[in-house]
Amino acid sequence: MIHDIPDRSVTFTRVPNSPRFLLFLICLFASAGQLAIDIYVPALPTMARFFATSPQAIQMSVSGYLAAYAFGQLVFGPVSDAYGRKRVLAFGLVIFTIGCLLSLAARNLETFILARCLQGFGIAATNLLAKAIITDSFSGRALMHAFTYMATAWGLAPIVAPVIGAHLQTWFGWRSCLVFLLAYSLVMWGLLWCYRETLPRAVRLAPRALITNAGKVLSSPVFQSCFLAQGLCYSILLVFNIVGPFMVQNTLHKPPTYFGYLALGIGMMYFIGGLSNCVHGPRLPGVEQRLRIGARLMAAASIAMLVLALTVGLRVWTLATPVLVMGLCAGAMYPPLMARGNSLFPHIAGLTSAILGCALLLVSSAMMGLAGFVSVQVLTPLAIFFVILSFTVVAMVTKLLRHLPRVQPDAVVRHHSEAA
Repeated sequence: MIHDIPDRSVTFTRVPNSPRFLLFLICLFASAGQLAIDIYVPALPTMARFFATSPQAIQMSVSGYLAAYAFGQLVFGPVSDAYGRKRVLAFGLVIFTIGCLLSLAARNLETFILARCLQGFGIAATNLLAKAIITDSFSGRALMHAFTYMATAWGLAPIVAPVIGAHLQTWFGWRSCLVFLLAYSLVMWGLLWCYRETLPRAVRLAPRALITNAGKVLSSPVFQSCFLAQGLCYSILLVFNIVGPFMVQNTLHKPPTYFGYLALGIGMMYFIGGLSNCVHGPRLPGVEQRLRIGARLMAAASIAMLVLALTVGLRVWTLATPVLVMGLCAGAMYPPLMARGNSLFPHIAGLTSAILGCALLLVSSAMMGLAGFVSVQVLTPLAIFFVILSFTVVAMVTKLLRHLPRVQPDAVVRHHSEAA
């Protein structure tokens, strides 16, 4: 194992932050990336008309954001260990704020997609470094509580964002969603100004060590199964959020707020599924059994959606009901998958977390890019897409459970936020 090399030329003065202030900062920063994804999805049909483009083209603004978000996590993780959390957060917020301003000034689709990529790259620093700040600042039971708050904020953001975005669009127009993101960035700037550096000791960037350790992580079959299954579970919500507005508003002729509340319901199911991992008992299934049940139930819901698409056709309930079930299953499976992935290499948990976050977002971005070619006039293509997605999850979970006995017994969950 290659260890981090301390950089004795860089030291940081550790002035303590208020625990309550840190918890507020962590929750706000952790939810920023999710909020920036979903806040404007109810306005996608209106934006497509404004830019005189196709639904598939405007959806590229979401997948481009995710790709940049994934790449940013991979960059900011090791850099923050060398130069400090505050400096990297400041750099990320500069890029994000520039992206917000450019998105408001955009008059063509190309400029808008560029702005969204800048937003995605910049905001990647917030979610990733929120975990690092928790690790720097808390220990013991307080560490678990801090990660629980962070996980709750992260899970609530994609639930409330479409509702907020739908109402902002109805009241003030679609650009108001972008104004909201700019205002959010200003709030984060205020918190960053009050934040005191928490990195205990800088480490020198060693490219050879990073490459060697990254290769070890990526070659693990358990890690591969975890990030693929995670990315596909996360894609359930994202695909619905970019395809659903066109089906609900353009084909079924419902208002934007109608879709907003549908997304709220599906997001709540995802959130409830995640909370189910906090319930334990002798008669309840264990983690491995929950993964197996969740994957199979997700596949059954996708098949039911396909049957409804072929027999009943596109209706609000034929679209939403199967996705509600799939969202519940995805939410229940996501935390244990994340915990398994992060616990594989406890001595390089930071690098593992960065690679895992990047990989699952790349998978989600690819799924959203493919979903852009799905017809929004009928339900069958989307149902087939979900069938393929869910059965791939079943295959990945099966592979994961087959390799779990090979995991070293001393592997522990170092990033408690992922298991919360």
